[in-house]
Amino acid sequence: MRVLNAAAVLAWVTLAACGAWAQRADRNVEQPIVRSFNWFDYVAGDDVRAACKPGGRSRVRLVYNAIWEEQVRTYEVFLQPDGTAGLNIGVLADQGVVANVLINEGADVTNPWRMRRGQRLLNAGETRELVNSLEASSAFGPPHDGIRLPDNDFWWTVASCRNGVWGFQAYHYPTDGFASVKFADKLFAWDNVPVAINPPRKLEPSAFRRDFDRKSAQRGQGDRWILVVGTDGLKPR
Repeated sequence: MRVLNAAAVLAWVTLAACGAWAQRADRNVEQPIVRSFNWFDYVAGDDVRAACKPGGRSRVRLVYNAIWEEQVRTYEVFLQPDGTAGLNIGVLADQGVVANVLINEGADVTNPWRMRRGQRLLNAGETRELVNSLEASSAFGPPHDGIRLPDNDFWWTVASCRNGVWGFQAYHYPTDGFASVKFADKLFAWDNVPVAINPPRKLEPSAFRRDFDRKSAQRGQGDRWILVVGTDGLKPR
């Protein structure tokens, strides 16, 4: 058994994402999203956009960033032709407080950053309520150009494909329409992952909370990031 500090773990995760053990067919290892370019692509909905074609599947991906180190919740909504929808839920919590990780085997390296998952089937009425709340929140876009989404703030993103039409939206607390979001309470009510919702709270501007020191490195705070929204989605990093 090995004990690694957070910095070593992050280095190992980066290598593992490109290495053989993470890709072996006999290891069903969920790719970690911690500080991964895959995560930025996921928030951007790159895969949703690529598959968005007339006659294709309609789906919505919502990401609630409740301060990256504290909690992230994801909601994948798959709209069905009969008016129902499948809802896949993912929760990543407390990944920023890990100082040491016990390693018995390769897959253990990602344990602190594995998502807890849940599923739910929305009936036609619930699906209609959700879609209406998304429409009332202008969730299908277009977003305002230049919205900045720091890792250490509260925000929502919505990537969607409806009837072959791509859409993207972002809401940054406490500005950019965050208060007008209509869908959050519905999603939180349907969320069956047993991890309490991390609600928005008043904070200093994110720039004042980006101090870097030895302790912040141990907490995994050494590589801050900011996503920037364009008129058609996230801007390339």
